[in-house]
Amino acid sequence: MKKVLKTIVLLTSFILISSIDTNAQSKPDSEEPINRKKIHIYFGPSLYSKVTTNFLYGVTNNLYLGVSFRPGEKADSNEFFGLIGSREFEIFDYKKSNFNNFFNLKSQYFFLGNFYTSLDLGILTGFEEKITKYSITQVNNLEILPFTKTTFVSDRYSMLLGIGYRKEIFEHILLGSEFQYGILSAAKVNKHYSFNPTAYNGLPNDIISEQFYDDSYDYKTRRLMRISIYAGIAF
Repeated sequence: MKKVLKTIVLLTSFILISSIDTNAQSKPDSEEPINRKKIHIYFGPSLYSKVTTNFLYGVTNNLYLGVSFRPGEKADSNEFFGLIGSREFEIFDYKKSNFNNFFNLKSQYFFLGNFYTSLDLGILTGFEEKITKYSITQVNNLEILPFTKTTFVSDRYSMLLGIGYRKEIFEHILLGSEFQYGILSAAKVNKHYSFNPTAYNGLPNDIISEQFYDDSYDYKTRRLMRISIYAGIAF
């Protein structure tokens, strides 16, 4: 973690310092403002995340609007069983939908040379998780006790403010870096249980044990910080 963060900070500092130094040496005070290409497409990983694809269009020479997308985790399904005793075992059927796809509406304004401020409004997709358990016992007769737990986690929304540096080199190559800070909203978590109360003589142990563990903390409002280095094309 420290090594990755240190590398990103060093590379960002190198890009900024070298660009500032080059501008100071090569640009006279009377030089005209930078003329940028209309379309910017770039790719870059944020810290601890997958690659994000960004598409921006220059409404003016300084104002860019666009979208970005980062793929989430693939849907998952699995089956497994556990042995409780010589006459009792459990079979589990697990399914989880695709989740954590991240969509952003982006705006960037170049206020000083190649430096810009940014505002991102995004959505992080939720998921549905379904676990079906079959408790099978064989004493006098074969008895199957099905139990299903379905969890729904809603989409979450984010707002990020940032500052970055992006430069067009060799006419069509983009290099840049950005620091963003903001918030990610809480998600609504709904859980549904399906079982036969008569067969279980009341509540199943799975429900009782969950009363002592609250996982809703994982989906509360939290702060976000992103540091990214990216590259792409302009035309």
